[in-house]
Amino acid sequence: MSDKHIFDRESALDLLGNDEELLHILIDSFISENKFEKPVLENLIASGKLSEAASYVHATKGAARQLCMEKLKNSGQKLEDLLRGKTTGETQPLVEEMWADYTEALATLKA
Repeated sequence: MSDKHIFDRESALDLLGNDEELLHILIDSFISENKFEKPVLENLIASGKLSEAASYVHATKGAARQLCMEKLKNSGQKLEDLLRGKTTGETQPLVEEMWADYTEALATLKA
């Protein structure tokens, strides 16, 4: 998987009308304000709060979409679809996949 699937800076800039300042604001916001914590998600799922879990995933997936982070956007979409009952399958493997994609994206943005 190429780095562009983790974070495609050029595509993100294109979406933002080549506004470098706005891109930096969105990156800083993702790093400092987007709190995606695996234990929080797992607790929501274990408590049967699937709608809340789906909304939690949706927020991070949406931020990933804005920043053209395809891997995270895709794993988030798969997990959100499962949590909303649009698909069936095992939840935990998708939680693990999204968590791995999130940590990879976060590390890439911080680099």
